[in-house]
Amino acid sequence: MAAVASTGSVPFEILLGQEGLDASALHAFADRLAAAHARATVGDGAASLARFERLARSDTQRRELTRQLPLLRRRSAARRVRQLHGPVPEDILFDLAGHLLELVRRGLATEANILANRYLDVEPQGATGWATLPLLLSLRVMEAGDAALAEAVLAPFPPRIVAIGGLSGTGKSTLSRLLGARLGRTPGARVLRSDVFRKRLAGLAPEMRLPPAHYTRHSDEATYEALFESADDHIACGNSVILDAVFMSRSERDVAEAIALRRRVPFTGIWLEAPERDRIARVSARSRDASDATADVVREQSRRSVGELAGWHRMRVNRPLDLIIPAARAVLDRR
Repeated sequence: MAAVASTGSVPFEILLGQEGLDASALHAFADRLAAAHARATVGDGAASLARFERLARSDTQRRELTRQLPLLRRRSAARRVRQLHGPVPEDILFDLAGHLLELVRRGLATEANILANRYLDVEPQGATGWATLPLLLSLRVMEAGDAALAEAVLAPFPPRIVAIGGLSGTGKSTLSRLLGARLGRTPGARVLRSDVFRKRLAGLAPEMRLPPAHYTRHSDEATYEALFESADDHIACGNSVILDAVFMSRSERDVAEAIALRRRVPFTGIWLEAPERDRIARVSARSRDASDATADVVREQSRRSVGELAGWHRMRVNRPLDLIIPAARAVLDRR
């Protein structure tokens, strides 16, 4: 995988692991890439846009580039164009798209979605940033000489909201990662995780722990407010969204669905369920995770009522993952 010089070249065997997916390695690579981009010198945005214009060879690409020019110009003004590889400066998301290309061409759409989501978790680019990724990836593909794939990347895909809820330890984030590539234009859906938003509001990296005293009702409200605001922005930009949160209260679930109703996009709620002992085992085994949930948190959640789950698809997850994934995909495909 090509990379900014300071990230080094990372063999796919290391990134993907023996079983075909190593999310922690993909996260580590995204973190190094974001850090290298942050250190790079700011470049000339006009030169970056001129390169895009040269690469946009199909009618679809030219139309999409014209539509997104205001966004790309704003990105340049926001110092998102850097001197990375050579004399021609690049938008940092165009560089990210080069790495996504390596995965997409190998049929590793899920891995591409994980890499893209992690990059934007640690280097926030907003909903408009995610909206530019299909175009930037298409231009990268065209540069590599695959006109058919470049066109396929820009195929229309109506936005939708999928909310994945459940008590701590039910595997919400794992399921979200494995479904992300199925929704929206490549690289897929933006996965918005409440645990990441909570850390961001506190000024912390995703895996840095917050003390228990920080988990208050006020903090919960601020976290969900930020999560829902971001979801609304993404839908407005035409992006599909997966919301990964506990969704303990009926009001939180109602707001998620209300955003979809207001934006007139499909909504799917999936509620994951597992016995308390399984949830405790899962949270106890975590390391380097954005969630701070502990066994005590799991037990406390078990004593609380989640209320009516009307309209949400309830799914048992105390069974093999290769049974859970097809079931979840079937729920999505019904819409």
